Amino acid sequence: MITEADAIAAVPPDGWIHDYMVHAIKQTTAPAAYHLAVGLSALAVSTPISYQHRYAGSLYGNLYVLLVGRSGEDQKSTALAIGRDIIRTADEALIGHQPGSWEGLIDALADNPRQIIRYSEFGSFLSKAQRRGGYFEPLKALLTDLWDCTPQARVKANGNGTSVPTPRLSIMAACSLPYLERHTEPHDWTGGFLGRWAVMYAKRERTDPDPVGDPSAIPVLAAGIQRRAQIQQAGPCLGLSPKAKQKWCEWFYELDKRPMPDIIAGAKTRAPTIARKAAMLYAWDFGEPLDGQPWHLGEHHLEYAMRFAELHLKSVAGLATQLAEHPDAAMRRKILDTIPPGGVKSLGQILRTTKLRKRTVIEVLEGLVLDGSLSPHAVTGSASDMLYERDASA
Repeated sequence: MITEADAIAAVPPDGWIHDYMVHAIKQTTAPAAYHLAVGLSALAVSTPISYQHRYAGSLYGNLYVLLVGRSGEDQKSTALAIGRDIIRTADEALIGHQPGSWEGLIDALADNPRQIIRYSEFGSFLSKAQRRGGYFEPLKALLTDLWDCTPQARVKANGNGTSVPTPRLSIMAACSLPYLERHTEPHDWTGGFLGRWAVMYAKRERTDPDPVGDPSAIPVLAAGIQRRAQIQQAGPCLGLSPKAKQKWCEWFYELDKRPMPDIIAGAKTRAPTIARKAAMLYAWDFGEPLDGQPWHLGEHHLEYAMRFAELHLKSVAGLATQLAEHPDAAMRRKILDTIPPGGVKSLGQILRTTKLRKRTVIEVLEGLVLDGSLSPHAVTGSASDMLYERDASA
């Protein structure tokens, strides 16, 4: 989990992102990391279709961000709404609608290849996409392709075709932790879907008894997005400057040696790509590509981009302790969490808390006893009167 201080360290001392952060923090007490991710996604949708950088192929300016936290407490949806309102004020055509199918998304991108979609509760999407053979499963696969800006096409029932040669889709989404645990599996992280998202896992630290907000900066921030969105051709990126290349190699090799839990190994693999995308967006913020002249990714772009990527890595590392490797592991954790370390609960108390079937609970409890996680204490000879004690150090 990342802190306010972690997030603020990834904010430049000036520029559009800096001004956006100042504005967003005044509106709500949501974690600063949420605002940074949403701000970068707003910049992403303003990049022209031609905006690219060579890194293991062509890398474009679109970005997927996922805010993870407690439902209600961390104000994820509010953070998304702040960015959405500024984009809408700048150019409402940049905001897309949540697709109901993969065909609908291709059709929408054919009409407007550059757009951003907002999911205030991405858990609902994950739930539908988790169903094998469900209608959202191919949509999930399509979103994976669209992160790479892969050209898309489909043939309609009437024989007519729809093609999207240059899709540039960005997404800003929020998901509560229970949904993420319940509706994602290890292959979502290792196989590539969630490994492509810049994840911000944070907890609200600030309080404000009267968050009335201050909309005075919206026109200026919207004008910054509008001006950038009207640029048709950005200057060509010539790659890393010599000093930036040295900084990049040092960070890359250190990251390559860094241990990561297996369940989120895919996130580490794609973190450099997320960092490069962020570097492109910081350059778009600072202005080097805006005048159409050739430019380099410099140290100052990479510095803040790597800090953003580190926020992502710290987030997924924190999530690894919360995510279950398979459904049985999730069930085991759910039942174990009903007993605090050093506490004792009866079978009846566990059943009332979990609302699971007795047979299921007893089977899991037997496993927890066998592996030493719980100690059983018989009150009578009946299994229904059994008490289960959790070690204080657990």
